[in-house]
Amino acid sequence: MIDTLFNTDELPNAKVYETAHRVVADYMERHRCKIDVVAAELGTTTGVLYRQLNPKDTQMPLSIDRVMAITKLTNDNRILEIVASEFDLMLIEKHQDKAKASDINLLVDIASIENNDVFRVVKLAIADNIITPEEREAILKEIEEAEKANAELKDLVLHTAIQDK
Repeated sequence: MIDTLFNTDELPNAKVYETAHRVVADYMERHRCKIDVVAAELGTTTGVLYRQLNPKDTQMPLSIDRVMAITKLTNDNRILEIVASEFDLMLIEKHQDKAKASDINLLVDIASIENNDVFRVVKLAIADNIITPEEREAILKEIEEAEKANAELKDLVLHTAIQDK
């Protein structure tokens, strides 16, 4: 997506910029608005927003302040998730509500499904004793999803008081 917009194949932080584009585009689609409305809601101009979303514009790069503003406006954490993944970290939302046993039960089920997906993809990939680059990517994707599900479960168990009603 970003390569077709700016006609380049090697960009610094390309995943961050591409994700920012998707987040803004999805927001515009959900709210049936154009970029000028998004810019106004972010307290800037259309020209400045275009420049900040352009990875080749080194005079006005996408700043952490703009990423935070976009994230707050859109209520979409994908840009932050990409930044975290660049540092081999995982972003997990902070839970503020008290959990019930049923909440933990649901997360256990989700974690189990994600872990089973890892096993399934690995078993399929190693069936011929060769792991192709596509299979490797599929395995890593499933592992990441399982890690996130397990981390959410762990976070809920460790940081939320349990209240059964």
